Amino acid sequence: MKSRFTLLIFFTLYMSSFAADPVDIKSILSGVTVYLNGARISRVADVTVPKGNTAFRFSDLPANLDDQSIQVKGEGNFVILSIVHETNYLSRQRKSSMHKMLEDSLKIYEDQLAWISSYKDILNSEENMLYANQVIGSKDKGLVLNDLKLAVDYYRTRLSEIKKEEIKLSRQAIETTEKKERIKNQLDVLNVKLSEPTSDVLVNVSADKPVTGNLQISYTVYEAGWVPAYDVRAKDIQNPVHLFYNAKVYQNTGEDWNKVLLKLSTADPRQSGVKPDLQPWFLDFMQPVIYSRQYNTVTLHTSMDAEVAAAPMEVKKSEATLAAGYVSVNENQTNLEFAIKIPYDVPSDNKQYTINIQDLTLPATYEYYCAPKLDRDAFLLARITGWEDYNLLSGEMNLFFEDTYVGKSQLDVRNTKDTLDLSLGRDKSIVVTRVKMKDFTSEKVIGSNKKETRAWEITIRNNKKQSVDLKIEDQLPVSMNKDIEISGLDYSGGALNKETGLITWRQKIEPSVEKKLRVSFEVKYPKDRVVYLE
Repeated sequence: MKSRFTLLIFFTLYMSSFAADPVDIKSILSGVTVYLNGARISRVADVTVPKGNTAFRFSDLPANLDDQSIQVKGEGNFVILSIVHETNYLSRQRKSSMHKMLEDSLKIYEDQLAWISSYKDILNSEENMLYANQVIGSKDKGLVLNDLKLAVDYYRTRLSEIKKEEIKLSRQAIETTEKKERIKNQLDVLNVKLSEPTSDVLVNVSADKPVTGNLQISYTVYEAGWVPAYDVRAKDIQNPVHLFYNAKVYQNTGEDWNKVLLKLSTADPRQSGVKPDLQPWFLDFMQPVIYSRQYNTVTLHTSMDAEVAAAPMEVKKSEATLAAGYVSVNENQTNLEFAIKIPYDVPSDNKQYTINIQDLTLPATYEYYCAPKLDRDAFLLARITGWEDYNLLSGEMNLFFEDTYVGKSQLDVRNTKDTLDLSLGRDKSIVVTRVKMKDFTSEKVIGSNKKETRAWEITIRNNKKQSVDLKIEDQLPVSMNKDIEISGLDYSGGALNKETGLITWRQKIEPSVEKKLRVSFEVKYPKDRVVYLE
């Protein structure tokens, strides 16, 4: 009983030491580590700690920060006793720079509409005045024909000008109203977010005497991240490939990152760190299940009009240089980290800001490729080896050849082999045809079997002024049933993969030279069955 009473007194005294209102401290952004999904925010605040126990409050932090990720440390002769995270429903979110910019734009459009309305009133008053003063001549002189003509010309000219102005103003009013409504709708979305709560973090400290120092807080938010993307540039087929490794950084955390030193990490805090547990694999007999086949159409959508903005740099030089020169790469135990030595501004607007983090020169060999069964054009390929030494991530690639944009591709580091093949576009100077040879196409019935023969002729002509190395691929069908027998009759010395039926030729074709290749095969199967052959 005595021990319980003593514990209650101690707890009461401990809590009473923090009964005073917390001291609000102003923190500044000291650093951001952006993960593939999420970001680690660091803030620092100078504090003056009186003697005894004091509670300091970091306020206006993102409402959706991960409270399990909060870490606080400090510099100074004091002790950090405890950390408490609170949700603040009374404090409004801070307005972002985008929010303020939209409010300014809305005010401009409202002023324009007010001016249009006032100018239309002026024109309307002038028009009424013209209608009210149409009496020409006087009682003494009567109507003078010349005065009538001058008056009619003036009225017609001025009224026409007024009508034109009114039409112009009406059109401007419609356009300005549409712009105003778009801005207002966007502001309505942001204003809803302003009404959301914020986070407060209370840090309780104790000091034996008054001291000065600082408190440093870090926390993780998930409305941020970065996406790897690449620009691949080849000057010509005699030079290596330049690969620009870019990071598209975005965030919608509710607080702008102004003049902050960024670090980009390949880690993913949302990915589970729990090791897998392999369970026993049990086998048993089961009844066969017949599934109906379903066909799914997958469409790849490439967003060409996504808002991508280059993040503004704080350092200006007389001659433009790449940001990659200011990036250091640190290889940790489980991830890579790109530390950028130039401060960046990344507003909380969910736009992607492209930052160049590496500029790599990769040796490449060039060859042409064609699969005439699928496409008659020849494609120039840059074949890159050793790319895996650069710790690249899967991402979209923009391809440029001879300073011309030739399209997009995808780098998939999980499936790419030792050699990375990049397509640099079509070359119309290499003409390829694939024609079925009717004289070698036949169908015969022999006993209980049916034999079909097919043959194609591939013709390649090099209209370029220099020789080219060309890789051509075609195929033989592959049997999936023992009753279907396939034999290749002719494939012009190409390399045949019997498992896949793929035929590969590598040809060096001189300028203005034409080469022919032939593919023919025979298929035998029971005559009462049907096999589709093109």
